[in-house]
Amino acid sequence: MKKEIAKQNAKIVFDEHPKDYFLFHEELAYVRKLRNKGNLDKAEELLMKANPTPTVLDELRKIASTRANEAKIRNDWRAVINHLEKYTLYANQYREYCIKIVNQEPPTHTQKDLNLLHKAKLMVL
Repeated sequence: MKKEIAKQNAKIVFDEHPKDYFLFHEELAYVRKLRNKGNLDKAEELLMKANPTPTVLDELRKIASTRANEAKIRNDWRAVINHLEKYTLYANQYREYCIKIVNQEPPTHTQKDLNLLHKAKLMVL
């Protein structure tokens, strides 16, 4: 009986999200390696195809943070806002899904990134 209920609940969760590509430890390690080597586009491409678990979203957050900091160096404040808010929108889109699948909300921006976002918004005004 418990197994049947678990199967039904799992089916409900997976039906709500069409991506059936899960990144496990080895795949996430590969994505981290890509990110750390600066291959952000390839890392993001793989993450965007994957099921949006909190771990996947955290890697996307780190990519957004890296891109925002690169834009800050170029004094491209609109790009800073775009990168950080793009992640926020994506994470919010899958908030309920993350809570259902692993009982955890998507990771939020670090305080450093929130401060950068605030500064960027002031610079654009």
